Amino acid sequence: MPKTAEHLSAKVKDFMEAPPIVVSEETTIDEAASTMWEKRIGSVIVVDKEGKMAGIITASDIIFAVTKSLVGRQVPVSSIMSKTSIMAIPNESVLTAVERMMKENVRHLPVIEKNGTPVGIISTKDVMGMSEPLLKFVFRSKKTTPKKTATKKKAAPKKATKA
Repeated sequence: MPKTAEHLSAKVKDFMEAPPIVVSEETTIDEAASTMWEKRIGSVIVVDKEGKMAGIITASDIIFAVTKSLVGRQVPVSSIMSKTSIMAIPNESVLTAVERMMKENVRHLPVIEKNGTPVGIISTKDVMGMSEPLLKFVFRSKKTTPKKTATKKKAAPKKATKA
């Protein structure tokens, strides 16, 4: 992982999980859910027969499938996957990717090569790893910066007058 000062110019490839966990379009919802549970991950990238990204399955999609009684019925993930164009490329600035995630309200961003092949995934969890050193740097800077305090000038003592 990059050092604190380098975080601002870091690339997506510096933070992404690689290789990504992928499943085929024919994989059942049950199989995808099992994979996500076993790997302790919140999403899997769905690929077509050529290995190109076709979509993404997230924990929210699995919850949807449960509420619609689609589990245990050999339903393929292709029926519930998000066919998204929201993605990142490996050499993109991680800050740009984070801004995209925030704007689009997503927690997982597939990282795709120009030919459509998934090479990684970046999540809010990965990004949080970046914020800890930055926060420590900011708070350390505040501790070492002397505080300016306002001081009142003392009035010169009054001279006694002779009466």
